[in-house]
Amino acid sequence: MSLFAAPDCIESHHQFIRTCTWKFKAMRRSDSTRLSRSSGFTLVELLVVIAIIGVMVGLLLPAVQSAREAARRMQCSNNMKQLGLAIHNYHSTFNMFPANIGSQTTTGSPYRGASWLVQILPQMEQSPLYEKLTFVDTDFSTQDAVNRNWEVLDNAIVPGFNCPSNPMQNYRDNNANGDTTAIGAPDTYKTQIVDYVGVAGYYYTPGVRQGEAGWQPGARGDGSRNVWTGYGWMQDAGIIGINNSKYRNPKFASILDGTSQTIAIGEHSAEMPHADKTRTDSRPSSHAGGAWNAGPSQHGWLGWTANITVPRWPINSIYSGNYTQLYGYTLHNGFRSNHVGGAMFTMGDGAVKFITDSIDFDDVFMAMNGRNDRFVYQYEF
Repeated sequence: MSLFAAPDCIESHHQFIRTCTWKFKAMRRSDSTRLSRSSGFTLVELLVVIAIIGVMVGLLLPAVQSAREAARRMQCSNNMKQLGLAIHNYHSTFNMFPANIGSQTTTGSPYRGASWLVQILPQMEQSPLYEKLTFVDTDFSTQDAVNRNWEVLDNAIVPGFNCPSNPMQNYRDNNANGDTTAIGAPDTYKTQIVDYVGVAGYYYTPGVRQGEAGWQPGARGDGSRNVWTGYGWMQDAGIIGINNSKYRNPKFASILDGTSQTIAIGEHSAEMPHADKTRTDSRPSSHAGGAWNAGPSQHGWLGWTANITVPRWPINSIYSGNYTQLYGYTLHNGFRSNHVGGAMFTMGDGAVKFITDSIDFDDVFMAMNGRNDRFVYQYEF
């Protein structure tokens, strides 16, 4: 329809104007209808847009996840740095490194005292928590004697004791014994499980591979002060250890291999995978009393010691069912983490290093865990 088309049967000037106006309005309505119909999306166009968005999300999601893991890994590294500073500040105060200690109870087991993590609470800016604790006539596990600290430690969480990449819960339920419930404790209470463990030495002589002639679990380079436990060996060869009549807290002067060459604290923040695809929580802190209990380590029992360990499995290793061969217990099965390719470690000088799970376990990694074996290794961090 043309705006300037001559009108039909026009009898007057006014009729001509009315007729042309009507035709002009009709044309505008027709064009407007066509424009409104062409402004929408077709189904094909909508599907294409959705597909493009899906591809973009698929491309960006790994990058976002990688960035988040990098942030979590940095936080984990900072946690271990703070632990390194804490043990150094502890040494500055007491001229020795912290260690698991025996309890001073007159009843029950005399070995379930405070862990090394309890010793460094003031250095971790947790003095109010530390000052509320009782160390005399108490059992930090409630397995044998009364735990007079249950009310203080129930649900007590120190944020720097857990890796943010670890999806496992950071506490465990403890069953209170009759002596503890008699002073007001509930039947169960919660204690924190930590993701970082003190290194008390190595499991066998560095440089001698398992199964070879001369291989002996727990044997130190100088062959001294080993304790056979039935569950493994505990020896005076690490930076974080135990304090009893046989062992003494290590000092800087006793780290003959060099602080930068010796591991003080290792990460154990992931479940242990089994060959059948199942997984179990194998953190050395998963004992009664959690982070706060030393366990009966004063016997030298590696299998039941809490919060310290001597490594005897490669980093991030898979349980294959041969613990009997290695005289072991599931809570001491090697360092592991949710960081791809390895785990975090705090060295004796306070530096935090990421050690890959491809490191030579027998010749290099074992040597890293002993403070005075005089074994020289080469490893680029």
